[in-house]
Amino acid sequence: MKITDVQICRVTLPTDRWLLVCVETDEGHRGWGEVTGSMDDHGLAALLEGLKPTLIGRNPLNIAECERPFHQWTYPVTRTIRTYSTALSGLDQALWDVTARHYGLPLYRMYGAGEKKSIPLYANLNKAIRQKRRPEDLEKNGVLAAQAGYAMLKCTPFDEVNPANVDSDLDAGFRRLEALARHVSIERIAIDCHQRFERYTLSRMLSRLLDDFGVPYWVEDPVDVKDYDAMRTVIARYPQIRWAAGEDALTYDMMNQTMQSRCYEMLMPDVKYIGGPSVVKNVMAYGEGLGFKVTLHNPNGLIATAHSAHLSALSRFETMMEYPFMAVPERELLCEPMEQVHDGRYWFSEEPGIGIELKPEVFRTYGERFVNGRWERM
Repeated sequence: MKITDVQICRVTLPTDRWLLVCVETDEGHRGWGEVTGSMDDHGLAALLEGLKPTLIGRNPLNIAECERPFHQWTYPVTRTIRTYSTALSGLDQALWDVTARHYGLPLYRMYGAGEKKSIPLYANLNKAIRQKRRPEDLEKNGVLAAQAGYAMLKCTPFDEVNPANVDSDLDAGFRRLEALARHVSIERIAIDCHQRFERYTLSRMLSRLLDDFGVPYWVEDPVDVKDYDAMRTVIARYPQIRWAAGEDALTYDMMNQTMQSRCYEMLMPDVKYIGGPSVVKNVMAYGEGLGFKVTLHNPNGLIATAHSAHLSALSRFETMMEYPFMAVPERELLCEPMEQVHDGRYWFSEEPGIGIELKPEVFRTYGERFVNGRWERM
């Protein structure tokens, strides 16, 4: 089997945008990866297009050999490490998908996850209300998610906090949290801080949180992920809180630094950024061996969600995976077979590979393809 084409596609929906990588083979198989959130769609697409001549003709089953040009490529200095790692992640996803399709296996089975039928999810409430951050919007979305069977809900109530301002107003964030906590106990709520705090402001927030609400499910990315001194100070003062981080790790080494710090119990690799399934599998094996819980960061589209779910099936702890609740209404109708998310779980298709394909009409209506350095309608 040989690679015949590598395509970079963009799907711009009314409420979201997905950036995709597709590897096609001479056997008629297509493997998909997602690289949404690269922060440089054009640069990433140009990097992959530049590498395409070195990929065509290679055997996609030899994933390491296909990715070798990435480590030999001298890309312009304007390309950031995030661009590089995200492009590599997308290619890696597509190669694993096409490999599983070649062997006729669902990806989770090829990974060795046995006969799992589904994995548990938690609901990311933030994606659906990015433009409407009123307490009542969070409250409404939280009630719907709880009714849909999600055991845990994640919110970002403090996104207005400025880490450069130690006197940041926390009232707006607590009003949002109060609205959600009317219907869902704090033990079922995770708080994502998006690294918006420094040590003093974080201590103010946590003291008020524990006094007025109690202990949340976890607190995610409270400070700059590399500020281990601040985290150790806060951990010593608030040992009852579970901490999560890792979504911004762009290499295995970066995630290993987070593990070695011992500041976080929950590791959150993102299949789109860290190097793809090849790296996530190593993080899961090593991290869980050291006692960490691994929960994939996944505020993503259909393709990355499918990849993340198949990888999550490898978890020994059945840790919940993130799902962008209501971010794209009825998104399950955009693929074949339909994405099966119900009862707070992701249910696997028995189709080979990641088990889904975006419908052709999605590309006809919303799609663009990167060709010769520019985006063209599909």
